[in-house]
Parts: sequence; structure tokens; C-alpha cells
Amino acid sequence: MKKTFQYIIAIAVVILAVSAARPYWYQYWIGKELDVAAIYGTKNSIHDTLSFLTNKMKESGYDFNEDDFHIEKNADNRVTISVQYKDSIRVFGVVLKELNLSVEKSASEVKDY
Repeated sequence: MKKTFQYIIAIAVVILAVSAARPYWYQYWIGKELDVAAIYGTKNSIHDTLSFLTNKMKESGYDFNEDDFHIEKNADNRVTISVQYKDSIRVFGVVLKELNLSVEKSASEVKDY
């Protein structure tokens, strides 16, 4: 009986840990997608970059639309892309904590030597 209780507690701890790490794991992968789009944006227009990023997010299964992204490009072709979104820590459908997350990535154009 004691062993069974220990297994139940161990499983509960693992489930809580995975549930707490999930939003931050998604934040990391969203940042990777923004990196790719920022590099793409150094050679393309803001409109093309926004379309590329929106399609990339849909392919990856994230629920973002064009209005969620803020893209800036300066005269030196430095592109900065940011997104702010809400996520939550959930366990079995119960929301334990709401999170306001943001990701900002930038890239500069690399000129040939």
C-alpha cells in the first residue's frame, strides 16, 4: 500500500512538472520560428516577412494571426520581430496559472565579404 501511494505521488509530481514546463517549452520553439522569420526578413519586405511568419506558425500548429506580430525593419536591414501572447499551466483541464509571455528576436543582414 505504501509503495502504491509513493508511485501515485511520483506520477503526480511528473505530471505537474511537465505541465509547468510546457508553456516555456512552446515559448522556446516560438522563438526559434521568429529567428527564422527575422533572418528571412533581412532580405525581404515586411509584408513578405509577415506572410512567411504567419504561414510558418500555422504549419507548426501555433494559433497566431498577422495582428499578433510586431515587425520592425530599419535602414540597415536589421529586423526585429516580437509577439506577446497568453498561455496557462493546466493539469487535466484545470488552469493553475495564467501566464503573459513575450518573445522578441532580431537579425541583421550579413553582407558578403
